[in-house]
Amino acid sequence: MEYSVSFTAGALMREEAAQVIEEVNRGTALEAVDPDVLDVNSHRGRNRKAMEVVRRLESADRSVWEDFLELLPTEQQLTLYYCCLKTYRLLFDFHMDVVLPKWQSFDRDLRPHDARRFLERRADDHPEIDDWGESTWEKARQVMLKMLREAGLLGDGSLQPPQVPLAFWERFVQVGDIWFLEAAFLKERDRSSVINALQS
Repeated sequence: MEYSVSFTAGALMREEAAQVIEEVNRGTALEAVDPDVLDVNSHRGRNRKAMEVVRRLESADRSVWEDFLELLPTEQQLTLYYCCLKTYRLLFDFHMDVVLPKWQSFDRDLRPHDARRFLERRADDHPEIDDWGESTWEKARQVMLKMLREAGLLGDGSLQPPQVPLAFWERFVQVGDIWFLEAAFLKERDRSSVINALQS
C-alpha cells in the first residue's frame, strides 16, 4: 500500500472532527456532511480538512466515536489518533515500528530525527517517498510528532502514557482492536483488566 501524506491536512483536528460528528448526530450521513460546517476560512482548506476528517472516521467503527462529544478532551484526542492509525499506513507503521518498540525498551526519547530515519528506511519499500519534496518530508515529520503530542503520548520529546480512565479503552476491545491498548502504552495488567471487565 502506497504511503499517503494527506494526513498533513491537519494533526488530529479535534474541533473539526467535533463539528462533523455533531452533524452526523443530527442525522446527516457521514459522507454527506457539508464542508461548510467547518470553521475554516478558505473554501479549499474546508474541503480538504472535511475530506480527511470524514476519511478518518470512516476508517473506524462508528461505535468508537459516536459518543465523541461526551468524551473528555484527552479521550477525544486518543480516539482521533486511533482513527488516524487505522486510516494512514505510514502513521501505523511509524507507531508500531518506532514508537512502540521505543516504549517497550524503556527508551522514552522521541525526536524528529527518529521520524526522518524511519522514512529513509522505508523508502526502499515505498519508492513514492523519494518523490516527495523536502517540504513534504518536513511536514510529514512535524505532523507525525504533533499527533503523538496531541494524543498525550509525547511530551517534551519524551514518550508518556495517556491519563484516561480504564473504562475508556473498552470501546477498542469491543470492535476487536485490542492492539491499540498496547500501542497506547497501557500496561499488561491494565489491558487484562479492561478485557476481563467486558467478559464478566
